Amino acid sequence: MPALFSAFPYALKLCFNIQMPEDQKPFFRNVFDDMLDNETARHIREQQAALEAHPEWAEGHYHLAQLYRVQQRPQDAKRELLIALEMKPLLADAHMALGEIYIGEGDLDKAREHAEIASQLGSGRLRDQLSRYGEI
Repeated sequence: MPALFSAFPYALKLCFNIQMPEDQKPFFRNVFDDMLDNETARHIREQQAALEAHPEWAEGHYHLAQLYRVQQRPQDAKRELLIALEMKPLLADAHMALGEIYIGEGDLDKAREHAEIASQLGSGRLRDQLSRYGEI
């Protein structure tokens, strides 16, 4: 643990985009990526345990999907979002997240569909993004 504390000043430099020796950047990027991956994996396990106890919790499925997205697991995220929307069709954040996944997959028709629903529910951010790029 002391080594981690000695690395803290360098971590701050990374966060604030202050110059540091190029040969040290990959090391610290790997350290922080590993820390984030471990923390995200822990949160996924906790969320899965909560959903085992409360499988009908739509927002829990949405939150699990967001954690999967952090780990770049779009198919797992999409599965959880579809479950959440089956349980609670008016969950605007789930429509936005699903629309973003569909954009990544290149399925703009489905992305627009979910952007419109989210917009009708009061979350127009995805619709606005698509319209700026001429997709709506």
